[in-house]
Amino acid sequence: MTRLRALGGRVRHDDEGQLLLLILVYTVIAGVLVTVVVNLSTAYLYRRALMGAADGAAVAAANVPDLAKVYAGTDTAVLPLGASEAAVETYASDGRLDQRFDGFEVVSVTTDGATVTVTLRATAHLPFLNLVSSRYAEGYPVQATATARSPFLP
Repeated sequence: MTRLRALGGRVRHDDEGQLLLLILVYTVIAGVLVTVVVNLSTAYLYRRALMGAADGAAVAAANVPDLAKVYAGTDTAVLPLGASEAAVETYASDGRLDQRFDGFEVVSVTTDGATVTVTLRATAHLPFLNLVSSRYAEGYPVQATATARSPFLP
């Protein structure tokens, strides 16, 4: 205590450089946060666009009746669907989905005669790679499934 009095009661703390370190740490945290949010937004919007394509493909397939069963006189209460896979492939080629989506593929097309379920898959390339997203350097796999009912149902 006598030393403090000898110095005039003033104690000097050397805080020089502390603020700079704090700013650098917060800048790194903000940078990582921004890259994660941008990557998540990219994947979400890519999936949303793929979902729109899957919806269109399902509706296109649901609008194709199985004419062979119709003309054969099959006694059913509904107009059966047919050629769903061909309708989805036609929709994909006409819409150039393989050019719009990287790694585009039609995973499955199933029908029970009244509804069609279409599953599409593609790869979204993330704009930023960081510690969180480094495992998706080759792209983030995105899948979308859509179901459509035939408009020919009673």
